[in-house]
Amino acid sequence: MKKSAAAFLTAVLCLVLYTVPALAAQEDAAPAGSVTVRELARDKTVEVTGYVVDQSRRDLQAGNLAWQRGQGAPGGMAWSGEDLEILAHVICGEAQNCDDQEQLYVGSVVLNRVNHSAYPGTIRGVVFQKGQYACTRDGNYYRTPTEANYRNARWLLENGSVLPGNVVYQSSHRQGKGVYVQTKHHKYCYR
Repeated sequence: MKKSAAAFLTAVLCLVLYTVPALAAQEDAAPAGSVTVRELARDKTVEVTGYVVDQSRRDLQAGNLAWQRGQGAPGGMAWSGEDLEILAHVICGEAQNCDDQEQLYVGSVVLNRVNHSAYPGTIRGVVFQKGQYACTRDGNYYRTPTEANYRNARWLLENGSVLPGNVVYQSSHRQGKGVYVQTKHHKYCYR
């Protein structure tokens, strides 16, 4: 497990380290009106997210994931069974019928908020902060999470957010300083 996780994280890191300089060089050489670095980075984020989801599915099917109570994610975030339940429920309430990418984005916003000084420092605190997640008010939070909701919540707790750390808004409209990525369901915005 540790060897495959280390190899996976190394591959993702190499992809990011290779992509950023290449994107900057493309922007410098790009003619007016062409794609910007930000747009290319969004495309790469979608590619990386797709790779992550596929790898997670392969690991899950092969039984290579060892999700345990209190196991820490890379970067030192420890989590509990309660954290897993709350994250799976908010993913269910906000994006139950959406694809894995959308579910990972929703969960990533929660984790980004936990790590941001403007929000409570726990998953429970973030999800139940007054006025933040509609699913806690409209009852959708209390639906039974699917296997995919749990799988994506576990993957996020093990590996961390798939969005940049300052993407802390998920909404149907633009918020904060601008939209990082927009899907057919939500806009994910910078603080």
